[in-house]
Amino acid sequence: MEQTRTIDEKKELAAKVAQLVQILPPMPENICRLMSASLDSGQVYKQIRSLVESDPGLCTDLLHLAGDFCLGSEQTVETIDDAVQQVGLEPLIQLIGVAYAKKTIRKQFAELRYLDEYFDHSRNISLCCQILASFHDMPQHKRQMYAVAGLIHDIGRLVIMIAANKTTVRLMGTSWDKMKTIIHDEKQILGLNHCEVGMQLCKKWNFSPILQEVVLRHHTPLIDQDFSFPGAMIFVSHFVSFSDFTGDILSAMLGPDLLTCLQMTVVDFAKAQKTFQSLAPKHIPPPL
Repeated sequence: MEQTRTIDEKKELAAKVAQLVQILPPMPENICRLMSASLDSGQVYKQIRSLVESDPGLCTDLLHLAGDFCLGSEQTVETIDDAVQQVGLEPLIQLIGVAYAKKTIRKQFAELRYLDEYFDHSRNISLCCQILASFHDMPQHKRQMYAVAGLIHDIGRLVIMIAANKTTVRLMGTSWDKMKTIIHDEKQILGLNHCEVGMQLCKKWNFSPILQEVVLRHHTPLIDQDFSFPGAMIFVSHFVSFSDFTGDILSAMLGPDLLTCLQMTVVDFAKAQKTFQSLAPKHIPPPL
């Protein structure tokens, strides 16, 4: 890793990051209203449904995303009710936001040479999250929410890469031996880390609290006694996707606390890894 920057260089990079976050466009008005409504417990489904029906483009996107997200299901998605039943209201709305974020990323970060690798990594983590969620026997809508979380977790990397003028550097996910230390290393070298930057973007784009927590805590799911279940889902998903890794190595490296908090055993971990390896080659990823 490069040498630690001077204090002035860190301040300059932080200013560039802040400027990039600021100039990124906000969500379109109707998408922003839709996402805000989904987070308001006082909003009823009929109001959200009315908003979607009043915007043909938004309605089309919702049906298209729901259909793609549920590939392999025998159910067809022809109405808003079908879409909500298949995916769940909140994850579906967040998925719309993530889809818009992808369009923005493609446009704003096009100069990043390895951008497609970033999307591939995100899809793999999304698949791992769905597998872990199924092990917890979560309801369908919560499984899909974690699938969306996997897609968005590393978004802060893109801003840092552009700000640091690292446009030809690989964007692949962190290797397993660096998962615990990458945040500390980034802070020491750059003065900030990609989790904090990603959190800023999630707030700007009005993503749900669970997505904000996932982005902020996916490298630090267990801080002393403070455990982040959403962060742990993403954190462990990285290890599930590593074919040369085992649950025993994970327990030896991190101690048993993390898996215990996540209500998993090394046997569960091995099953999740086997499931991922069987699905990943033929998996058609949900749209980002």
